[in-house]
Amino acid sequence: MHMIDVHCHILYRVDDASQRSTESLDMLKVAAADGVKVIAATSHIKPPMYENTKADLQEALENVQALIDANHLDIEVILGAENFLNHKSMHLLDEDGFVTYGDNGKYMLVEFAWTKNAMDKPTSYLQRIIDKGYIPVVAHPERYQWVHEDYELVRLWRKMGCLMQVNRTSVLQLDKMQKANEFATRLLEDDLVDCIATDSHAPYAPRLPKLSDVYTYISKHYGEAKAKSYLIDVPQQIISK
Repeated sequence: MHMIDVHCHILYRVDDASQRSTESLDMLKVAAADGVKVIAATSHIKPPMYENTKADLQEALENVQALIDANHLDIEVILGAENFLNHKSMHLLDEDGFVTYGDNGKYMLVEFAWTKNAMDKPTSYLQRIIDKGYIPVVAHPERYQWVHEDYELVRLWRKMGCLMQVNRTSVLQLDKMQKANEFATRLLEDDLVDCIATDSHAPYAPRLPKLSDVYTYISKHYGEAKAKSYLIDVPQQIISK
């Protein structure tokens, strides 16, 4: 089973996740032991808080690759980013400042604020990304309070061509936000999920960089075909284009 994690903060000292090489190494070991074969390193691009550039992330990725090589781990890490969309960051789209999967891929992981600012136009931002030729992968829609209040947004975004990435912790009812757990279940029941990822920031529970438990959970409750789609097939599509 070659599971792929399309949302993981595996790089160190670039955002709010791992701050030490030893911490990233522990994350890699947990993932590899769990059967995860590929991790997309999706560090935050969120100015002015995290003003990471492609060059910054590429350098951090090389440091993690050195850990993989030195410890002979059977796992691959590719470049990506969790690109924050709001009225202050969208200029990066025109400046080639956002980072796609594999850097030059078609798919782009995007994130919104938990609470909606009146100045922000999320659907408009997604359309601008699509107009540029990219396919947005919306990170953890179950965690946005304003999406809870407008469920049809998820249907609209998928109709536009966006993919919905739900967090492992939400599916397993482990998220500290109970509403997120409930919303994730609703999305699964309504077949509005495209892939599941860890969004791991550290080698500690509950957001561990592992996927086998959620693969088992989805297989039991929704069928193994769905588990394979969410954790292998769609993620493979995302990182391959």
